[in-house]
Amino acid sequence: MISFLVAIHRACNLTFTRYGHLKRFFNDDWERVWKSHISEWQKAGIDVRAIKSFFANRDKISPEKEVSLLQKCGAQILFCDAPEYPLHLRQIHNPPVLLFCRGDLQADDFPSVSVVGSRKLSRYGQRAAELIVGQLADSGVTIISGLAFGADLVAHRIALEHGSRTIAVLGNGIDTIYPATNKSFAERFISEHRGAILSEYLPGTECRPENFPTRNRLVSGLSRATIILEAATKSGSLITAELAIQQNRDLFAVPGEIFSKNSEGCNHLISIGNAAPALSGESILQTLSFHNLASKKSAKRALPATQNENLVLNIFDDHNELHIDEVLRLANLPKTVASSVVSILEIKGLLKNLGNQTYVRTL
Repeated sequence: MISFLVAIHRACNLTFTRYGHLKRFFNDDWERVWKSHISEWQKAGIDVRAIKSFFANRDKISPEKEVSLLQKCGAQILFCDAPEYPLHLRQIHNPPVLLFCRGDLQADDFPSVSVVGSRKLSRYGQRAAELIVGQLADSGVTIISGLAFGADLVAHRIALEHGSRTIAVLGNGIDTIYPATNKSFAERFISEHRGAILSEYLPGTECRPENFPTRNRLVSGLSRATIILEAATKSGSLITAELAIQQNRDLFAVPGEIFSKNSEGCNHLISIGNAAPALSGESILQTLSFHNLASKKSAKRALPATQNENLVLNIFDDHNELHIDEVLRLANLPKTVASSVVSILEIKGLLKNLGNQTYVRTL
């Protein structure tokens, strides 16, 4: 099945909307989708652009070869309906149907925090990063960024230096590290099992400017909160900030001097109330209720849990407390199954009922 999904994605860019239409019409039979006729795609409600692209490219593409290319570069395929797919991404608008991963993506990587900012980070921005990202990493928070020059690379590096993990999201094919000068750094933390590289782009996809706003929705979408270290008024980091707001994520910005062009974007976000001032990692940990996250992750690893139990527990990464109805909605499991899982987690002491069927996570 996966090989046909990958091939369809290569042929026409399998967006979440297109995926939904095809899944319903063809009843999840992706080999049938691959071998279908134009009329069936039209009946399925697929847009004309995708139809033209798919049928123009299908004969040039081999599903087996597409999977082979991914295997060759060491990439795993994370399918949006699979349990290992990051839960946070399922909650955003237009999540990638297929996410490609090199390295070691762990359930413990979430909740996480993304850090972005200027590609020409000032000395002040670097000092702010050392303080804020360092304190977050010391507490066991996984740091997410885009592996670009400046703030991205600084954030990844600090996370690793403080013993935490890091995730890099690319705006190009999963087979290529961009910029190339960061390749050895990325390959090192992958080989040391200290993080992962993610991309929704297939091998061979070039790095184009229009890919980065699309990529940024994953940077913010994977995270519980986003921190802007430095940003000018027309910085690409402000796109990530806007996406974080749309995705209902917490947003923090490092305040800067009023005379600094590099801080104008951050100061503006704070002044209009869209971002909270990032004054320290400790204050962010307090706001997000992330204190002792490292010990909580360790305790969670020590407690055996089923796949469905982990799914429900992970929902609480983004919520301090939830009513049972919200748990059932977010878990996307049959009602009887989800209710049973919540009861078991309460018995195990992993969830606590505050009354009126409102639950909090204890670990």
